[in-house]
Amino acid sequence: MNKVKVPNRPFGPFPTILAGADVMGKPNYVTVGACGVVSLQPVLYISLKSTHYTTIGVKENGFFSVNIPSADMVQKTDYCGVVSGKTTDKSKLFTAFYDELGKAPMISECPMNMLCKVIQRHAYI
Repeated sequence: MNKVKVPNRPFGPFPTILAGADVMGKPNYVTVGACGVVSLQPVLYISLKSTHYTTIGVKENGFFSVNIPSADMVQKTDYCGVVSGKTTDKSKLFTAFYDELGKAPMISECPMNMLCKVIQRHAYI
């Protein structure tokens, strides 16, 4: 049997998530298609472009939220990936809540939420 070497890329499927961060004092959300588990430790990754408005908040605060939307949220999830927080206020799209740290907005309407602290960043050109 011949083995095929594949590029060093993560395997999917990936859940579509809504990443949240406070940007200039307001909750902002972006749709992210690349999110996954890094190790057996409670560590995961998300892939954000440096040009995303939400990235500003993640860099400023060092925290972000991962919100896994339900199927009935597909339109709002898609909308968050199409419009930019630079030009559209997305803070009222969802009911935001914070844990006791108050570091990143989480979405009440999502069945699963995680507050995440940035422990490492990789910038690729």
